[in-house]
Amino acid sequence: MANFEILCPCCEATLVVDRLSGEVLLHKAKERRGPGGSLDAMVAGLEAQKSDAAKRFEKQLESQKDRSRILEERFKEALERAEKSDEKYINPMDMD
Repeated sequence: MANFEILCPCCEATLVVDRLSGEVLLHKAKERRGPGGSLDAMVAGLEAQKSDAAKRFEKQLESQKDRSRILEERFKEALERAEKSDEKYINPMDMD
């Protein structure tokens, strides 16, 4: 009778299990090439991250410029409404 050879779905290690007893006879971890792969792949990944960060920064910068313009317009509209209004401003501190 042959033993079972099973590939772990989590860590991709190879397990050899005895058919009769269910005992793990061999555990062979998957070979890894360093923590992040080759140096070229790491550099390419960093360049991609750098370009993505630059794009996000530009997007946020544009939204802040647009936000400033929108807030300025809202302030002018509120100022015009306040000037047109005939209601007298009542300071809450004067209510005492």
